[in-house]
Amino acid sequence: MHWFYDPEIKKNSRAITSAELVHFKSLRLRTDEQIAITNGQGGVLYAKCVDASSGEIEPESFQDQERPKTVINLVQSLAKGGRDEAALQAAVELGVSSITPLQAARSIVEWGDKAARNQDRWQQIAISAMKQSQQAFLPVVKPLVKSKNLEKAGQTIVLSPTGDKPLTSFELDSEVTLMVGPEGGFEPNELDNFVGRGFELARLGSSVLRTSTAGPAAIAAIMALTGTWS
Repeated sequence: MHWFYDPEIKKNSRAITSAELVHFKSLRLRTDEQIAITNGQGGVLYAKCVDASSGEIEPESFQDQERPKTVINLVQSLAKGGRDEAALQAAVELGVSSITPLQAARSIVEWGDKAARNQDRWQQIAISAMKQSQQAFLPVVKPLVKSKNLEKAGQTIVLSPTGDKPLTSFELDSEVTLMVGPEGGFEPNELDNFVGRGFELARLGSSVLRTSTAGPAAIAAIMALTGTWS
């Protein structure tokens, strides 16, 4: 089943949103083929395709899904080679609630005056990943921040090979924020600053993961530990 996104979708909607019409047409949907349209807030309209060329649909049912019991936020450092965007996409597929791009001290990539444009690009990637993974909640991509300006959100855990405790040993709160450094990791003074503000350091096993895989791996571990995947 193909999924679409329309923040204004209603239980009696009879047409795909104009923003999704190109995608709708490109799939060459057949008459009576079932589709799903989410509003990104848990609501999903299940409908049938009536006319693929015009976007006309026939509504069948509307369902409201519950949010996961554990809220997971990802703070992802900017990285070269598209590794930050790979982490973003995988995190959305796994069910992360929000993503914050981070300009860490060792981040080679800098957004500069393109910050707003790149934030929008990340949000579009999140929308595509949400639809591909058939999820009803759209993670919000927040504005770019620097390490010193990052505010604590729930239980904030910094992933670091130097962490004294493995992530699997943590007593997890209902809201967890995971922080992932760039290639080369966070600088020592950044880690000291994080600890001074009440952030916790955690390691993921004995191997050192790339910035593109550390966040998704930690998200998957938390979902297993909290029973989200049960």
